[in-house]
Amino acid sequence: MADLFLGQSMSEFYKFISAGTAHTFEFGFQPDKVVFNNLSDWTATAAGKPVSIWWRDQTTAAHAFQNQVIDSSAGASFNFLDTATNGFTVADTDGGAVAYRALISGVTLANPCVVTTTAAHGFQTDQVVRLSDLGSDMPTPRGMNQINNKRFRIVVLTSTTFSLKDVISDDPINSTSYTAWVAGGRVNLESRVLALNNPQVSPYSPASPYGQTPFVYDPISYQLTVGTNVMGSDGDIFNIEVYKFGQVIDLGDLLV
Repeated sequence: MADLFLGQSMSEFYKFISAGTAHTFEFGFQPDKVVFNNLSDWTATAAGKPVSIWWRDQTTAAHAFQNQVIDSSAGASFNFLDTATNGFTVADTDGGAVAYRALISGVTLANPCVVTTTAAHGFQTDQVVRLSDLGSDMPTPRGMNQINNKRFRIVVLTSTTFSLKDVISDDPINSTSYTAWVAGGRVNLESRVLALNNPQVSPYSPASPYGQTPFVYDPISYQLTVGTNVMGSDGDIFNIEVYKFGQVIDLGDLLV
């Protein structure tokens, strides 16, 4: 995942009342450190956990540390605990721009011709793609000579399939008489510019005006799932300190 905040020091502060159950929090940036302060546990009986700390990119065992009250009559007496279970789990979503390429796992002999990709392609209807690495010129013939190294406009059917249209005429591609697909092939996104979202109709209807299909950008979500070991009891009052460091300098092993 790309770091959109490189070089910036940032902070956020949140307040909430716990339901005593796990919860996923979303932040405005990718944090390096998150501190959960259970204000109710500062004055609670022994074994309360008033502070829970999470660090990014630490080992699993070091992701979260907690201060635990071990003697309610001695307010300054605390013990450090390692939260091995029900602590913190990164739940970021990748988001970002549409993918640029995908691998082909199948092409149909049909009208319209449908391409299946090995994984979710992330493309949008009316984007233009070029199909490559097909045909008989490969070391082992891969079929679909007629569409190899050609551009098509696509209609997204599912997360892993789309049908092909002619870039100029917008007519569906009829592949029923093409050379059968054998294996392999790539889909390469050529344009993020999308066509008009309504085909030409006659007579023209004011209810269906021509308009540009918007390009969709899936924003990245910076999320942290917080387990029951941190969230305390129902009704506990919390605040959260969230920090992003502008620069992290590794000083290595400081030898004498």
